[in-house]
Amino acid sequence: MSKIFSENNKKEIQDIFKKMIDLAMKFYNDRNSTFKDDIEDIQNFFESYEWKLYTGLQTLQKDEYKGFALYKEFEEEEYIKFKKGRSAWHGIYIWFGVSRDDIYMRIVTKEEEKCNALLKMQKDNILDYKFEEKIDKFEEIKDRLFDVFLYLSNYINNLSKDDFKIIKDYNMMKNNTPLNQILYGPPGTGKTYQTIDKALEIISKEEKIQIPSKDDRKNRKELFDEYVKNGQIVFTTFHQSYGYEEFIEGIKPILNDDDNIQELKYEIKDGVFKELCKKALDNRDSIKNFNFYIDKLKEKTKEDDNNPEKYFELPNTKYSIQYRGGETFRIKFDDMSKNYRDYPVNIDNIEKLYKTSSTDEIYNSAYVKAILNYLKLQGLEDYKEKDEKTNLPYIIIIDEINRGNVSKIFGELITLIEPSKRIGEKEELRVRLPYSGEEFGVPKNVYIIGTMNTADRSITSLDTALRRRFEFVEMMPKPSKLSKIEDIDLQELLKAINTRIEYLLDREKTIGHAFFMGIKDLNDLKNVFQNKIIPLLQEYFYNDYALINAVLNDNGMIFEDKKDDKYLQKKNLYNVDNERNIYSIAPFDDEIWNDIKTYQAIYDDKITNKTKNENE
Repeated sequence: MSKIFSENNKKEIQDIFKKMIDLAMKFYNDRNSTFKDDIEDIQNFFESYEWKLYTGLQTLQKDEYKGFALYKEFEEEEYIKFKKGRSAWHGIYIWFGVSRDDIYMRIVTKEEEKCNALLKMQKDNILDYKFEEKIDKFEEIKDRLFDVFLYLSNYINNLSKDDFKIIKDYNMMKNNTPLNQILYGPPGTGKTYQTIDKALEIISKEEKIQIPSKDDRKNRKELFDEYVKNGQIVFTTFHQSYGYEEFIEGIKPILNDDDNIQELKYEIKDGVFKELCKKALDNRDSIKNFNFYIDKLKEKTKEDDNNPEKYFELPNTKYSIQYRGGETFRIKFDDMSKNYRDYPVNIDNIEKLYKTSSTDEIYNSAYVKAILNYLKLQGLEDYKEKDEKTNLPYIIIIDEINRGNVSKIFGELITLIEPSKRIGEKEELRVRLPYSGEEFGVPKNVYIIGTMNTADRSITSLDTALRRRFEFVEMMPKPSKLSKIEDIDLQELLKAINTRIEYLLDREKTIGHAFFMGIKDLNDLKNVFQNKIIPLLQEYFYNDYALINAVLNDNGMIFEDKKDDKYLQKKNLYNVDNERNIYSIAPFDDEIWNDIKTYQAIYDDKITNKTKNENE
């Protein structure tokens, strides 16, 4: 049985890293130094645990850091291997860097080929986990250095050998972007924020375009907004009142408000998802051409404020039309009913006739046909069916997908959204919709991205039938995205809070890093705790302040209130429950909220104990 790194050999491992630091410093001071004997001792130590060590002290002398690589070695050709290059190393390894002032540790993945180990690391955000500290603080930080090394090395040790096997058809696998995916995790982990990146990645891959880097958020958001504007991306949020009628189709009342009469009518209105699916099946060039001629006609027939009775006569017909805004033209003719000023012609119906050439279920079809014929006389070409090769991606983002009644909202779509049941696939399925009677299917170029908050106890779990049709991407807190402000280590603060929440409740109710993003000073941090963190903990622990106090490490924000109240004494309530402790939240104007030590105490027991002793 192979040895594993553990707490039992903590001091031995710390001594080895001290030797590596001393060795690096030796080369900084004397480039002609030899290191054979020194490095052999270190290599033998790691080999006893079935790890290999390589050092680039000489070959990487010009770099800012002297580097050491710790890696697992596999002899077989089909496995990812550590390779030494003149300017870079390749493979998967733990990198321990030493500069003149700092030490640094993280997992590095540089390779031309892919393996499951790399994909798991990306999914688990292990590549964001890193350690960086000053050398002169080694005695103070050596315990944390050991903890980081133990965490990273155990992560790699827990991967199987086959996880490092090269994926030969990775490019083919990579191209299979999931059609249905849900980003799930605790609040504040950036799920909704990440949907923009996910949508743009799909568009980049399918349309073969370059998108701005993740660091260029401003231009990314502008590009995203352009796709929303042209209808290629739609965004909606599920809630308890959201239904099938808003998502697929429903019957909506329409008030026909004319000069002489008001008439209430009902029409079948497409929901947001059905509209998107229709667009995904359209020939985009033909629809763009259609909209161009419709816009020209709107401008030509726009109501004249100085002469509201002026209508545009359609050539070679008995009809005259006017546009008064909205989604309809108004049409009139000599022998029409005297009860009406004019009749409405819905632009959606003109488009429907243009695409299908069928007057079925089209209201006032004769008027619709007259306007469409005029557009064709002006140069509108006949609608052309879309070439499958020019399929553009259409994306719907559903925020808080588990907050609505998913079975009710999706209805028959639970079957239709399966990748194998999409239009154009071998097992393509279509259903007849209950209101319109239309045959409906989901195109294979429609992508669904959902978000799900795992901490919300006010909602039920996602429908099982729907759950198996989605791929789930877990998004957990990333403390590594945070930094220090005014000597408060936000990374350690968030880790401490979440470790206690996970122990007392579960990992689904941890707190995301987004709560602490953008904090610039102590006042910002105070506001976050008072207005976000404390209320969230109150909800999590059902106002059990003893547990909230434990999460905050007895830092003083929550304190035991030693009440000596005459109302309690007269009623003799102390005897009813003499072990009951009463807790209070420190007043928001109390100086404790402006004390750096209050926040440091969350992750530093020494400060907590010192503060408690002072208070006592």
